[in-house]
Amino acid sequence: MVEVRVPASSANIGSGFDCFGIALSLHNTISVSELEKGLYISNAGREDYIPTGENNLIYRSVVRVYNEVGVTPKGFKIRQKSSIPMTRGLGSSSACIIGGMLAANALTGRQLDMQRIFELATEFEGHPDNVCAALYGGFCLSCIDGDKLIRKTLRVSQELEFVAMVPKYFTVTKKSRGLLPTAVSMEDAAYNISHATGFALSLATGDFKNLDIYCNDRIHQQYRKSVVSDMDRVFEISKACGSLAAYLSGSGPTIIAIVDKGNRDFVGKVMKALEQENIQRKCMRLTVDNVGAVLREIKYDK
Repeated sequence: MVEVRVPASSANIGSGFDCFGIALSLHNTISVSELEKGLYISNAGREDYIPTGENNLIYRSVVRVYNEVGVTPKGFKIRQKSSIPMTRGLGSSSACIIGGMLAANALTGRQLDMQRIFELATEFEGHPDNVCAALYGGFCLSCIDGDKLIRKTLRVSQELEFVAMVPKYFTVTKKSRGLLPTAVSMEDAAYNISHATGFALSLATGDFKNLDIYCNDRIHQQYRKSVVSDMDRVFEISKACGSLAAYLSGSGPTIIAIVDKGNRDFVGKVMKALEQENIQRKCMRLTVDNVGAVLREIKYDK
């Protein structure tokens, strides 16, 4: 049996649309073992519905790697135990894809290197930001240039914490992406390039004083307000309670506040302010996972 522990991921991070991702301290632990035949899938400790047939995302990711290396898949027993909220913009699908692919790679003799796993996962997910963070950990910059997929990773200071404000409702990524324009102005493109560069340099240098400015965006967040109706107000509350920055995680609806770890009162203040305005969001104080996906093989004595 192979077990893979994969972190949650938060993508876009304001100005870094479709290229920034960061791994966070929620995890999906996925175990996969081979069977002579049959398919058994379980979701330990969670009541969320997951497909238990061949449309299961972990299973499909396993089969994709088996096909890639030319090994015929037979049967599998798949078990996941996840603390990542599903369909909330925290990379639950990317964790399944990376977990399934890493497990399959180990079961088939480790024929693929991590770059190839990254490429397959990006092809499967449709964009690289979440899968990059889930695989490599830390803060990740992904770049697609023609047929090349390039990434740079950075360990993030533990002085920063990420407070995920998660609502009960969910957004459908495909629908949310469909709200975005097919073209943007030169002015807006330049605005996002400069702000995204500033954000990346802030993390690299440890100078966090302008993170709120660098998270500002003109490409995607404003267009998603129709499916995240309380977004602007949650941003305002976050800033009033002392966050360094706030942004829409992925396509939403989770909103993440970046907070100095010394601001111990932040979550209490935010929860009180949200409750006063009847904004129903659960707050989770998270740290950055600078390690990424971790795999171990478990052998049983016969």
